[in-house]
Amino acid sequence: MAINDDIDQTGIGGYCGYILNGNYTRALKNRVLECIEAFRTLEKTGSPAILYLAAWQEDEKSIWYEYASKYFVELLECDYSKTVEVFQNSIVDRRIYKHMDINADIEKETIVKRELNNVREALRDNSKKTGIIDAVYKVSLGETRYVWMKDQATIDIYEQDKICLSLGSLTIVTKEMKAEEEREKLVLELQGALENVKTLSGLLPICANCKKIRDDKGYWNQIEAYIRDHSEADFSHSICPECGKKLYPELDLWKDNRKG
Repeated sequence: MAINDDIDQTGIGGYCGYILNGNYTRALKNRVLECIEAFRTLEKTGSPAILYLAAWQEDEKSIWYEYASKYFVELLECDYSKTVEVFQNSIVDRRIYKHMDINADIEKETIVKRELNNVREALRDNSKKTGIIDAVYKVSLGETRYVWMKDQATIDIYEQDKICLSLGSLTIVTKEMKAEEEREKLVLELQGALENVKTLSGLLPICANCKKIRDDKGYWNQIEAYIRDHSEADFSHSICPECGKKLYPELDLWKDNRKG
């Protein structure tokens, strides 16, 4: 796309967006120029933020970048013109974190890839209403490589042009998100382990003579059967010396071998 002379004079070389060369208001074009110049200046300072300026038209479903960090394009290994498409296709899931109450835990909502394509328009509408974007994306960069990106942006609305601008930055939070996934995995493993643990508690009705235990249904069970059904314990039967002397007095096994 050719760049107009008045745009060239701003020093925005290599521009691949649409607004600066389109039939839009001067206010919108000035805002886009201002953002691009500010983003490029900030990136020269070595900021780790991946800056971008996205735009979409209200009566259309398409979204494009007026500006995207060079590092972002290199990370996705694509041409600038394919950045939006490649990024959207690379998203594994989108997560948002809500503080429901000052004393409550943070609630996480996750939209997986197969659902994301159906709600993108609704998500943009919500961003327009709230004026912000605050989400975390899990992005696939190959079959086995993933990165997590925290997306934070503010939304500018230009009613006359029917254009919304998203002024945002992506921050790599892979280390933090991997730690969170490990914690969640550990919690699930612990929950599974606890579900398999059986414990005995409370008063157990036991026969004073035969030592059978009455269960919740009123049946009397051998003590070993009851414990086996209500715990992880099992039994290996033997005979203690006292019972052995009574049952098998003729066997030398039960004699007292202590020396006098």
